[in-house]
Amino acid sequence: MSKAKPSQFIKKVEEAGVSKEILCAFAGVDRSIFFDPFFRDRFEETAPIPIGHGEFSDDAIVLARMIGLLSPQKKWNILEVGTGSGYSTAILSQLVNRIVSVEYHEKLAKTAKNRLLDNGFFNVKFLAGDCAELDDTAGSFDAAIIYGGCTHSPYAALNLLKRNGVALFFMGPHHLKQLTFYKNSVLKDNDNPFTRYKFYETCEIPPLKGQYGAADPELNIIVKPE
Repeated sequence: MSKAKPSQFIKKVEEAGVSKEILCAFAGVDRSIFFDPFFRDRFEETAPIPIGHGEFSDDAIVLARMIGLLSPQKKWNILEVGTGSGYSTAILSQLVNRIVSVEYHEKLAKTAKNRLLDNGFFNVKFLAGDCAELDDTAGSFDAAIIYGGCTHSPYAALNLLKRNGVALFFMGPHHLKQLTFYKNSVLKDNDNPFTRYKFYETCEIPPLKGQYGAADPELNIIVKPE
């Protein structure tokens, strides 16, 4: 019996140079679950798709790049900031042990929760709010992945990393952000704290909502379970 040919979308993700495990995780998620059928003609594309409340999904190639640099392991517990439609959460859930996913928009968080639980993605805990409100009651994490541009290091999330835990986020001035890798390594005397950081390509990306990105005075959401 011959194998089904990969979709055009999966071929494009493969061209991003991701590992076999990550490619299988992308292939294991039905995109039609997480996006409005009105946009079905975009499901084979990698560009962002509207998800409601003025928000868009992540560019799939950027998402694949971020997950590839993170190199998630099956035993990991991960903090995800920016649940969105739940699509990225579904991909990560196949690659790690457990996810705590935070979404600034409460309605998006509820919708994503229902989609994920209804389709068998059970290793996820959901929070609604600004990631700046996170504290150690959220747990400790092997890694964090933050979708959205930060004006400075998102310390609330980074402070929850275990020793040698890693994080990926975009950081920089409003007009252009740089993909940033952070490792919570132990610093020796006189070490420059920036030895913990590696910087990759720049890109235009919407700002993170809240303290670390673009504050929205009309939304005053504290972190709470969903």
